[in-house]
Amino acid sequence: MPKIISYRKREGITRTTSMKVVKRFRWSMAHRLTHGYEGSCASLHGHEYEVEVTVAGEVDAMGLAVDFADVKRACQGWIKEHLDHTTIVCREDETLLDFLREEKQRHYVVDFNTTAENIAVHLREELQKALDRVLDRKLSVVHIRLLETPSSWVEVP
Repeated sequence: MPKIISYRKREGITRTTSMKVVKRFRWSMAHRLTHGYEGSCASLHGHEYEVEVTVAGEVDAMGLAVDFADVKRACQGWIKEHLDHTTIVCREDETLLDFLREEKQRHYVVDFNTTAENIAVHLREELQKALDRVLDRKLSVVHIRLLETPSSWVEVP
C-alpha cells in the first residue's frame, strides 16, 4: 500500500513517492487511411476520439504529483488547437490535402498514415512537449490509451 503523503510535519514525510496520474480528453476528428489500405476506412470519415494520458512524477510535500487542472490545461490546450474538429491528413495524401486547403477546412498535416496506432504514438510525443512547455515540474507521459470507438483502442506504453 502506498504511503499517504501529508503536508503536516507532525506526520513526518520521510521520502517522496513516484505516482501515476491519468486524465481523459475527447475530441472529434476526421481521417482516412492511405498507403494502399483497401478497407472502408480508406474513405474520409470521423470519430469521437478519447485519449487517456498517464503521466508519472514525484509526489510533493502537499501530496500532489501534479494538479489535474495543469494536465488539462497542457493537454487539452494542445488537442483543441491542433486536432479538435479537424481532419488529420498524411502529407502524401495530396488529393485530400488540396481539397482541404481549397475549401479552407481545418486540418492537421502529419508525415504518417493516420492509423490509430500512429496517432497514439504522435500524441505521446506531442503531449509530452505540451506538458514540458506548460508545467514547472518534470512529468513523463508513460502511457497513452487512444479510443477510436468505445470498443476499439490502442495503447502505447
